[in-house]
Amino acid sequence: MKKNTYIKRMMFSYLPILFLTISVLIFIFITILNELNVRNAIQSNKVTTEYIGHMIDNSLKTIDTDVRKLIETNMELHAFLDNPSDRLLNVVASNVLSGMMVQHAFIDSVYFYRAIDKQVLDQSKIRPLDVFPDRSVISELLEQPYPVNWSSPRLKKGSNEEDLAIKVISLGRKIPINTGSLGYIVINVKVDALSKFIDEMIDRNLTNAQIYDDQHVPFLPEVTFASSNKGVHAEVVSDYTGWSYQTEIKGGRLYSILLNGSVFWIFAIICAILFAIGSTFYVTRRNYKPIEAILHRIDRFSTTIKSADLKNDKNEFAFIDQAIERLITNNMAFQEKRQEDLTIRRQQFLLSLLNGEYESEKAIWLQEREHYALKEGTRFVATILEMDHYVQFCLRYNQKDQSLFKFVINSVVIEFAEQHNHQVMIEWIAKNRLVILHMSEEEQDIEHNSLKLTEQIRSWISDQLDFTVTFGIGNATDSSMISRSYQEATHAVNRKVTLGINKIIDTVEVQEGSSGEWFTYLQWIQSLVRQVRQAELKWQDHLVSLFQEMRSQQLPKEDINRLLHYLIFQLERELEGIMPEVGKYWSSSLKPDLLLAMEQSDTIDQIETSYRHGIEQMVEQLLELSQNRRHYVLMKEIRSFVTENFKDPNLSLTFLSDRFQVNSKYLSQLFKEEIGENFSDFLIALRMEYAKQLLIQTKENVQDISEKTGYTSSISFSRVFKKWVGMSPGQYRESQQ
Repeated sequence: MKKNTYIKRMMFSYLPILFLTISVLIFIFITILNELNVRNAIQSNKVTTEYIGHMIDNSLKTIDTDVRKLIETNMELHAFLDNPSDRLLNVVASNVLSGMMVQHAFIDSVYFYRAIDKQVLDQSKIRPLDVFPDRSVISELLEQPYPVNWSSPRLKKGSNEEDLAIKVISLGRKIPINTGSLGYIVINVKVDALSKFIDEMIDRNLTNAQIYDDQHVPFLPEVTFASSNKGVHAEVVSDYTGWSYQTEIKGGRLYSILLNGSVFWIFAIICAILFAIGSTFYVTRRNYKPIEAILHRIDRFSTTIKSADLKNDKNEFAFIDQAIERLITNNMAFQEKRQEDLTIRRQQFLLSLLNGEYESEKAIWLQEREHYALKEGTRFVATILEMDHYVQFCLRYNQKDQSLFKFVINSVVIEFAEQHNHQVMIEWIAKNRLVILHMSEEEQDIEHNSLKLTEQIRSWISDQLDFTVTFGIGNATDSSMISRSYQEATHAVNRKVTLGINKIIDTVEVQEGSSGEWFTYLQWIQSLVRQVRQAELKWQDHLVSLFQEMRSQQLPKEDINRLLHYLIFQLERELEGIMPEVGKYWSSSLKPDLLLAMEQSDTIDQIETSYRHGIEQMVEQLLELSQNRRHYVLMKEIRSFVTENFKDPNLSLTFLSDRFQVNSKYLSQLFKEEIGENFSDFLIALRMEYAKQLLIQTKENVQDISEKTGYTSSISFSRVFKKWVGMSPGQYRESQQ
């Protein structure tokens, strides 16, 4: 029995918590059922309210409809209102009123007001309006330009002055409906009749019902709601009268508690659950102390415990065995976590080296250098491996295969480095870029060794895998300039767009090229765009020369992208407002294709092929559309004439208009439509191109050049040249020398 003491203590410790938890669950279940019942009762109450409102509205609408029909179809009624002295018509009209009261049980009284003599006819007699007891309602109708449907509850006096007033609702209609020139009809319905009608549809012992007008004044003051909680009320607003129909289930306070007390019960349940959880933790903690003491001892003295000492009590041995297993598991997890932390720390160390974060923190660098066993004077070379045609690589392989190939590349780099006893650190810095940091204490051999290792890796990947890689190598440096070597490697690999793929690009090879003059490229692009717009055949030579110049200058990818974006911008601006077919082809097809080719191509040859093919299709479309136009031949002749005679200072739209017998305004419009630019811009472009040739090829002064290009004033020529080219003629001549 002594062995069972601990088990009993455990059982009796948890029984109160178990009992409390089960009680809370039962209470939650009962509360949910009660709430569902309450919601069902409220829903039924809402349906009843809608039914009451629907029935009352239908009854009132029926009265209103019959009144309108009476006004529109009863000719005797119109005769009564139009003939004040005919007693027979008075009797007929009185019978009409009696018939309406018989037909509709809701109606308390009905009477006609005759406008011609201001007489009022009810069921008993006809009398002047001034002596009619209920004259106030007629006075209000006469003052209202647009009578409402049904009035709010009011007190109506009886046919005689001594009769008691009763509460009614009234409906007044003009006769005829639109003008009221003959008079009015007034129908009064007892509020008591509405109350009795409601009593027939509900049980007053279970439900209260009330009607409110649009000012929220109750129809039945004797009916009051016991609860102010809107949750147990049902309300329906009539679209016809604007009244509110409200009902309340008696005993609403209890329903309100059940409906709105959920917050309190939820709070109580949460407190009970928190108490149960806290008690469980407390009891578990208290009962766990003996086991915890054993586990602490095992943790502290795991190397000195003998298995023979643990055979006396099977229960204790089970606890000890479990603790030892847990200890082993924790130790394995700790080792894995430690290894992972070391890997992350190594990666962070490499990234910090590449970004130059240790260049100003000498103390931290010394600490990290000792941690990784790097000796003073170690030389470094940064190399970047970039996967070629990475877009096609992603399209060909799924995510799992991509990760596998990258793991293969990592393994190949590490294996070749170990074979040659090279010390390297590697890390993927982008989806398609792997950085390799070579480290060596031998200053003379590190560059040669890094080139040799890189070539072996490149050759193996090219032979064994379905894709290739390109390497960019920086210069050898010490620890303080690693970031510069990394930047040089990045700059080198960016040059593969002009130097080619599947090769090793050294910093020395990159430095042989230069970036060229941006102004020359921009002028070249503007001239190319103009030739494309005019569908000239020599645009292809211009495009080939542009790409050849970028190759010879070995521009990096970012510079090439910048120039090609400018080319796309100039094309879009030049094509704006021309033939709709060409504009649609440009925006929907050609422009996206050019941007996609620039993004997905790894070499400048691929980019050139895509651009030449796309622009060629657009030029063919321009030629076809231009030749189909009515004035294509005429504008071709005029354009040739201007090209041959642009040096003539008298050349103008008026001169061309007289020569070719075309209105000058219409000729200007044709220039814009067929050539794509204004006549003045076309002429200035020809003159400025010729002026640039003279400035470069001759030593003539500005005055002579201005006269040869068609300008009588050198000042005007210089102003136009600076606006067109961006610099004065003299500055342009100096920049080309």
